[in-house]
Amino acid sequence: MTKECLQNENLQQFIQSVNESYQNFARDNELLEHSALLNDREYSKVNQRLKEEVSQRRESVEKLMEAIVLIEVPEGESIADFDNDNLVGLVNFLQRQIEYRKTIEAELRQAKDEAEKATQAKSDFLSMMSHEIRTPLNGIVGMTYLMLQEEVPPTMVENLKTLQFSIEHLQALINDILDFSKIEAGKVELEETTFDFKQLVSNIKRAQQAKAQEKGNRIRLMIDDDIPNALIGDSLRIGQVLTNLVSNAIKFTHHGTITIELALENRTEEMASIFVSVQDTGIGIAADKQEAIFNMFTQANSATTRKFGGTGLGLVITKKLLELYGSAIRVDSQEGKGATFSFILNLPISQSAAVTLAVPDTVDEKTLKGLHILLVEDYPVNVKVALKFLHKWGIEVDTAENGQVGVDKCRANNYDLVLMDLQMPVMDGYTAAAEIRKMNSRIPIVALTASATFSNRDRAVHVGMDDYVTKPFNPKDLFNKIAKYSQRIPGN
Repeated sequence: MTKECLQNENLQQFIQSVNESYQNFARDNELLEHSALLNDREYSKVNQRLKEEVSQRRESVEKLMEAIVLIEVPEGESIADFDNDNLVGLVNFLQRQIEYRKTIEAELRQAKDEAEKATQAKSDFLSMMSHEIRTPLNGIVGMTYLMLQEEVPPTMVENLKTLQFSIEHLQALINDILDFSKIEAGKVELEETTFDFKQLVSNIKRAQQAKAQEKGNRIRLMIDDDIPNALIGDSLRIGQVLTNLVSNAIKFTHHGTITIELALENRTEEMASIFVSVQDTGIGIAADKQEAIFNMFTQANSATTRKFGGTGLGLVITKKLLELYGSAIRVDSQEGKGATFSFILNLPISQSAAVTLAVPDTVDEKTLKGLHILLVEDYPVNVKVALKFLHKWGIEVDTAENGQVGVDKCRANNYDLVLMDLQMPVMDGYTAAAEIRKMNSRIPIVALTASATFSNRDRAVHVGMDDYVTKPFNPKDLFNKIAKYSQRIPGN
C-alpha cells in the first residue's frame, strides 16, 4: 500500500473503525466467556438482584407519582397522566413545579419583608404620636398640679380637680393603647428582678385608696404570711395587672368592698405558686358576657361604656400579660352580685432579699434643698413647668436646650444629677448620656421621655442612664426619683 493511501483521511477513519469493532468484539467475547463460567447459583443471585432493583425502581416511581399528585399545581396547569416508564416527563414536570415553588417562596419572603416594614412603620408612628401627645400634656399636668398647690378660690379648686380628672383619664387612655400595641407587636419582655409581692399589693392598695373612697368603697387585703418575702419577676407588669383589676373593681362598685387576696398554693425550694384574686361587690357580669369582656374595645354592654367610660382594653392587656407568665385569668360573677377575677402565678424564689426604698408619701420640700442639677430639655413649656417644681423644692438648676449644650455644661460643672430629655435637636438624649458617661461614670442620669414605646427604656439603660420618668409625669414621681438617686431619701 502506497504512502499516499496510508495518508488518506477516509482510509484512516475506516481502519480506526475496524480496529474499534475488533476491540468491541474481543470485549464482548470475553464477557460471553465469563458469563458462561457463572454457575447456576451466581446466576440466580444476579437475577434476584436485578428483580429487586426493578421492584425498587417501580416503587420509587409510584411514590414519585403520589408526591406529584399532592404538589400544588400552578393555575391553568393540570397533572398529566404519566406511565411508569415516562421518567423524562416526570422529571420535566417536577422541574416546573420546583420553579413554581421557588416563585411562591420568593413572593412569601417579599410579603414577610413588607409586613415587617409595616410593623416598624406602625411602631415609629406610635412612638412619634406618643411623643407629640405626651409632650404638651406634660405641661398641662404640671401646671394643674402647681395651681392646686397654690391658694385659689374654692370654685377654682373644683374646676382644677375636674381638669385633673380629665387629664388622668386621657393619660390612662394613651397608656392602654400604647401597651396594647406593644403586646400585639410582641415587644413586651418580662424582667426578672427581686421584689416583695406583699409590699407591691400594699402599695397598690394605698395608690387606689383615694379613688375607692370617692365612690364610698373600701379596699381590704387578705395576705398569706407564708408567701416568701422575695420573689423573682417583673414587678412593673404584675403591678399593672393588679392595678387594672383593682381599678376595674372600684369603677363598677358603689358603696361596697374590694378584696385583694394573696394565698400560697404550693411551694418548693425554688418556686412558689401564688393564688391572686380581686373580688368586688359591684354590678357583676352576666354569664353570656364573661368571655366578651376579654376582647379588645369590648365591655359587657354599650350602657356600661356610656355610664362608666373606658376603652375596654384593661382586661385584654391583663389577660395577655398573664399569658406571658403562662397563666390564665378566671372570672366568677353573677349580674348584680359582684365579680371575682383570679389567677395563679408561678414565680421563682429569690435567694437575696428584696430591696425596698423608704420613699415618702408626701413631698417634703426641704428634702432636696441645696441640690445642683442639670435639666436638658428643648420644649420651652416643659422647661418652665419643671423649673417651677425644682425651684419650689429648693434645687439649684442649670438648663440646656439640647444634648450638645448639656454635654458641654457637664464638662464645665459638677452636678448632683442630670434630667435628660431623649428627643432633641443637634444631639439627642441617648448620645448626650453616652458622652457624659465617658466623662463621669457616677453622676445619676434620669431620662425624661415622652416616647414610652417599645425599646426606649432598654436603649436608655444601655447608654448609661440610671432610670426614667415618663411624661406626663406626676411631680411626686419626679421628686422621688431625684431623692432616690441623689441619696436624699430619709433613712437611706
